[in-house]
Amino acid sequence: MSALLEAFKTVMDKEREAGKIVQEAKAQAEKIEKEAEEKGEAAYKRAYEQTVAEAKRRSIELKERAREDAEREAELFLRDAEEQVKEIRTKAEKKFDEAVNAALNEILS
Repeated sequence: MSALLEAFKTVMDKEREAGKIVQEAKAQAEKIEKEAEEKGEAAYKRAYEQTVAEAKRRSIELKERAREDAEREAELFLRDAEEQVKEIRTKAEKKFDEAVNAALNEILS
């Protein structure tokens, strides 16, 4: 019976060893799963931060372009307004000269 007891003891030891191996494998699997989850969260966070940074950069770029376009439009508007002012002054001077000449002609006739 001693051989049977020895075999039984060996089987029990192997089962305990197998149980430890299974527990270690489960612990390792949980560790790997946790690391993968953390890496996934980190990757998500990086992607989110990069997306936000890109959106901010594009927003700044669009604002700058809009400002430049507005300045160009304002310059064109001012140039047109200056031209109109010159035309109005020229016409006013001509009309003034015509009015003075008409008044002098009236007085002198």
